[in-house]
Amino acid sequence: MLALAHIHTHNPLKPKYHKHPPTPPPPQNAPETRLRDGRQPGQEGPPQRRRRCCRPRYPPADLPSIPRNKRWADVSNSANVDHKYKLAVHNPVSAYEYVCMCQPPFSNGGDDDDSDDDDSDEEEDEEEGDDENGGNEPKKTSGGRGRCDAGETCLCNKPAADHPDHPWQVTVAGKHKFYTQRIHCGTRCPDDFGMYTFNDHEGYGVMEIIQNLLLDFEEVAGSWKEQWAVCEGMAFFLLTGFASPFFGVDDGELVSHTYELIGRLFVSMLAQLERDGRLGKDSEVQNLGLIMALFMRLAADARDYGCLQESEEEPIGPKKDKKTWCPHAFDNQVLAYARKYDVKLVGPSDMEDLIENCEQEADLPKPESNKGPKADPFGFVEALASYKSERGGIAAFLSSRKKSGSAVIGGDYLDITTWSSAERKEKAFAKKDPLGKAQIDAIKKGLILQRG
Repeated sequence: MLALAHIHTHNPLKPKYHKHPPTPPPPQNAPETRLRDGRQPGQEGPPQRRRRCCRPRYPPADLPSIPRNKRWADVSNSANVDHKYKLAVHNPVSAYEYVCMCQPPFSNGGDDDDSDDDDSDEEEDEEEGDDENGGNEPKKTSGGRGRCDAGETCLCNKPAADHPDHPWQVTVAGKHKFYTQRIHCGTRCPDDFGMYTFNDHEGYGVMEIIQNLLLDFEEVAGSWKEQWAVCEGMAFFLLTGFASPFFGVDDGELVSHTYELIGRLFVSMLAQLERDGRLGKDSEVQNLGLIMALFMRLAADARDYGCLQESEEEPIGPKKDKKTWCPHAFDNQVLAYARKYDVKLVGPSDMEDLIENCEQEADLPKPESNKGPKADPFGFVEALASYKSERGGIAAFLSSRKKSGSAVIGGDYLDITTWSSAERKEKAFAKKDPLGKAQIDAIKKGLILQRG
């Protein structure tokens, strides 16, 4: 079920605010008008609290002007969600602080958890950063786990600095990035709209979401903290059930190709951190061991679905270095980095198995070949360009909006809120637009449609 969620921010599509409606004239025989302090004329006694109707909450004056990404359609729930994320992380100080998650948001093997895809109250509360009972001690079961209550008594949103031994830590930006992808899934699922469009719409919708994450990473090149937030959000999202429909699409080669690129992205991120001297057990990247472990888990899960089975051997850096790797086995390089820099891998309950299933000796870039801002020893930039050329336009084609001569990946073609009313009506079981005028107008004003 989809419901509208209001965001108290300025309108990304129409920046002007709606003026408060004028007060209607009082009806005949109405009581005398009260004074500004709440008393009637001639009334004695202390001033009374004035009653006010709710007005739109205006954003702080220091919020930056955020340009609209060209990926999005004119009317798009995806655009509103993206805008909300950028507003949420506009302050770089608070955006990249580390906070706790009391437990993983996905099944973690032998742990006694029921957190997989549990987005009851946690999502809204944690995105807002509410922690009304922050002084309470976290509730825990005898096994160290408790029911998540979005930070009221559990560890969620508590500063990671106060719980240095807790493994599930994430930046505020990374957590927002994760929840953002979950919202994107809802508007790419025809079942939620009472529609049938084509086979695997939801699965290809997840592909579109993943491709947008790849573009997010590319677009923030030069900001390693924001690129790390993309890695965090990607790791958490891809390990939840929200991403699983992608494995069911009818193009298995596309799925494997996409996951190879995801792995290439992450080892390229590690190579960048190595260049900058940010790898190590005392790294300022406080959840380094967790995210590295999650990408290893991600590779193992993809293989369970029949992906990442084989790839051609490639050089790491210049051929003269005689260092090689296979992109489908990127977890070998993740483990090699962890061992080289004494990074403790934490998080997954099956961590020992993940390590055992990797090659125990794997090549890494030579330091002299991993210098300078343009160094790309794992070839991510070139591979992304090739992926755009080979896989671009799929979502546009499937949504019957094919663009000729354009290597387009990502975007919002499969976001049903971007379709015209006639297009939705044609595919709806009830043969009427599942979105009413009020919902469409709300999206135009910047509100967000999400599963409720």
